[in-house]
Amino acid sequence: MSIKLEDYSELLEDLSPHTRDALNAAWHEATKVFSPRGLDNYLKGVSAIRGLGRGDSLVETWIEQAPHVAKEVGEDVVADLATASLMLASKTSGAVIELLLATAPTAAKRLGDAELFLKYLQFINTLIAQAPRGVRPMLDKLEVLFQQLTLGGLRRWALWGAHAHRTNYEEQINYFSLASKESIAMLQKERKGTLLVDVQRRINM
Repeated sequence: MSIKLEDYSELLEDLSPHTRDALNAAWHEATKVFSPRGLDNYLKGVSAIRGLGRGDSLVETWIEQAPHVAKEVGEDVVADLATASLMLASKTSGAVIELLLATAPTAAKRLGDAELFLKYLQFINTLIAQAPRGVRPMLDKLEVLFQQLTLGGLRRWALWGAHAHRTNYEEQINYFSLASKESIAMLQKERKGTLLVDVQRRINM
């Protein structure tokens, strides 16, 4: 069973012309990455994220980035990524959700495993509750953080900062944007030699 974009005319009619163009542009690549079931979930994600009413940019970020996530860790996590985005909608701004989606391929590539990626999404949900102002600066630094830390190390580093600066939003922002000495010190403490994913990449080279 093949899925054609024109079969989803109701969804396409709901999208702005610009977003429709973005979906058309991404579709060819998406059909290479997703199975028919995966494509259906991908398009359901488009519809659900559009339903949040947080603007075209958020929907277009989903359209562009979800296939990259599927390419790295498999298509099954894409529905979970959509669900995580919807759950965060009541807790944070559209800009933070957009940043989560924009950086999701970085996390997927670094973690290299569907189960770890799902644990990463759970961690983000936990962190939003404990350090709401910390998530955005952390996502801005995600590539740097994942170069230094495993997921376990990232979680410990982040939750320490969330606990230490629970009531001070300015210090939260400084900690999570790696702008404080304390943040760098905790990062060094959690840094664990060579990451397993790098070892595996070298073995596979």
